[in-house]
Amino acid sequence: MTSRFEMIPLCSGSSGNSILVRVEGLQLLFDCGISCKRIVEALEKVGTDPNDIDAVFLSHAHSDHIAGADVFMRKYNKDIYATDDTMRGFLYTCKKEHDPSLEHVIEDDITFGNVIVKACRTPHDTAGSVCFKVCCEDKSVMIMTDLGHVTDEIRDMALGVDGILIESNYDLEMLLTGPYDYVLKRRVEGPYGHLSNVDCAKMIKDLIDSGTRNFMLGHLSENNNVPEVALGTVVDYLMGFGLMLEKDYHLSVAKRYEPSSPMVVFQ
Repeated sequence: MTSRFEMIPLCSGSSGNSILVRVEGLQLLFDCGISCKRIVEALEKVGTDPNDIDAVFLSHAHSDHIAGADVFMRKYNKDIYATDDTMRGFLYTCKKEHDPSLEHVIEDDITFGNVIVKACRTPHDTAGSVCFKVCCEDKSVMIMTDLGHVTDEIRDMALGVDGILIESNYDLEMLLTGPYDYVLKRRVEGPYGHLSNVDCAKMIKDLIDSGTRNFMLGHLSENNNVPEVALGTVVDYLMGFGLMLEKDYHLSVAKRYEPSSPMVVFQ
């Protein structure tokens, strides 16, 4: 039987991302988008010794997802898993040599006993970008951020998960009237940019229809969103279908600079 299964964002936002998943005695770290020192501090706050991390997975090679990976890998001698393109991007940023046996290119599902980590390509403006799903027996969680739109492949992987950290990056009005230049605005709202609050709300409705009840909004833009607007957009959209917060689903917003409360899908 599955042991306690939980997902804990250590930080989430355009300023840095890192998520811890604990299941079956495993401790898996997804992205290291802040300094190694801050990752270690965050892990210790949630009761995890950095030496006990079993593996690190990188979703893509943007700095808000890999900034601390080089130092963390070398300091704690941890295996890094990434797609071929992401691995090349990560290695380009490494400041010192490391044991090459720690590098693992994702070509298929990664298995740790009863735990399976699946990767799915995402439409984002860097090669090799993926989202991740962690499965253990009949339970699963997913980390779904940094995608300009939801592809059929991503949708198929996400439907039916027990819990999900899903991107709610920007409010469209805030983006259009905000400080970004025209080119950057087009990039963010384009098909290889990020999901808006409304995009997120629509996907959550589909996920609820498939049986998912636990949601956490993540990767909010620091300039084009605030937690209250993101949360309100999703709640209002779902109310239009008669779906009520804390009755039909659970929803929170991942914190930007510190660990969030765990999303527990089995205990």
